[in-house]
Amino acid sequence: MSGKTLIRGAYVLTGGPDGALRDAAVLVEGRVIAAVGPYAELKAAHPDSAELGGPHDLVLPGFVNTHGHFSEGLITGLAEGYTLWEWIHALIDPVVPHLDRASAHMGTMLSGIQMLRSGITTANDMFCSDPGAAEPLTPGVVAALDELNLRGVVSFGAGDTRVRSVTAQLEEHSALLEAAEASRLSTFRVGVGAVGGQSEELFAASVELAVGGGHGVHIHLQEVREEVTATFQRYGATPIAHCAQEGLFGAPTLAAHCVWVDRHDRRLLAEHNVGVAHNPVSNMILASGAAPVMEMRELGVNVGIGVDGAASNDGQDMLQAIKSAALLARVHAMQATAMTAREAFEMATIGGARALEMDDLIGSLEVGKAADVVVLDGSSPTLANIHDPYQAVVYVAGSREVKDVLVDGRPSVANGEVVTVDTVEIAERSRPMARDLVRKAGLAHLSELAR
Repeated sequence: MSGKTLIRGAYVLTGGPDGALRDAAVLVEGRVIAAVGPYAELKAAHPDSAELGGPHDLVLPGFVNTHGHFSEGLITGLAEGYTLWEWIHALIDPVVPHLDRASAHMGTMLSGIQMLRSGITTANDMFCSDPGAAEPLTPGVVAALDELNLRGVVSFGAGDTRVRSVTAQLEEHSALLEAAEASRLSTFRVGVGAVGGQSEELFAASVELAVGGGHGVHIHLQEVREEVTATFQRYGATPIAHCAQEGLFGAPTLAAHCVWVDRHDRRLLAEHNVGVAHNPVSNMILASGAAPVMEMRELGVNVGIGVDGAASNDGQDMLQAIKSAALLARVHAMQATAMTAREAFEMATIGGARALEMDDLIGSLEVGKAADVVVLDGSSPTLANIHDPYQAVVYVAGSREVKDVLVDGRPSVANGEVVTVDTVEIAERSRPMARDLVRKAGLAHLSELAR
């Protein structure tokens, strides 16, 4: 989007120090936010600006999805009724060897479209696959993100319990780094699938690549109790303590889940400034438990919200995840005050940006930051009466209310439709790919599509 655009709302929820502004607007100039303030004043100062939004709409920062897996984009809605380790064995392990760059691209397109339609403007992804194929897989993720105009933090979930080649893992990292460096919107992190999924040689190489190379880290940590027990038996320490001892936290680290964390684990996360991605929907689907989100936040841990993968959530709807985060906290504590709507909104925006150490660029509507902006439709019956704007976002709005989405100043969604790709054509092309993938994995008995 060239020139200047004024984005008006009944409320502008800045996510920054200004909080909620009534009858306000955001001025976008090129790729950045040029001003935030009263609509009448900005309109008078910039009368020739194009306009988005309206007097009844909600304007907010783009949501930051702090954890997910585009590698699962073609296997949504399969294999329910399993806990995490059972689910990995029953679904993920058979599928992973058959992923290729085309499925990486298509899975990202399918999930990314859903993310944009739910107001996500930044997605922190970990692609899980076997490396060493004819060509690196993960550059397909970056290519799709660029096509969608969706900001990405991309990583390869390295693990050598299946493909016992550290070299192959590092080559996949290298290919993804090269693709991210050539991208307008994607940045690279070193992926560690899990502490238990890496040999000591690969884990040491991961630490060296992250810390020595100046890269961030994306890792699963303490999602289930079995993971904690197995790592303690192997190393005499919890996964979090092991990462701290081995120096992984010397790099900026985003840890997904952190459900089974004790007081010592939580203190280590705070001391090392480790960001946490809370994934309430997948944690409930896989019966992993409820993460102690508020206890971590009270220690100063930056906690964001993740939708997790398309096979473990299974939807890629951030508004569902935000509402679930607030509700799960209340059920877990059996207190209606456990998490407020404003706290859930903060986790989905600036909190997620802080967890990724990207809050200088995204997460709030402030002058100089990237123009990642979402408009919710206040003319819809759902948002016709906004008594409290934060509760309207967290408890009331659905993805159907997402009217406009700008990423880096460019429109990705207009009037509720993704504008950069033909979504019907993407869906049509995905079906034979999903069918073939499930058949190759030997899972046709679980899929009506593949029978």
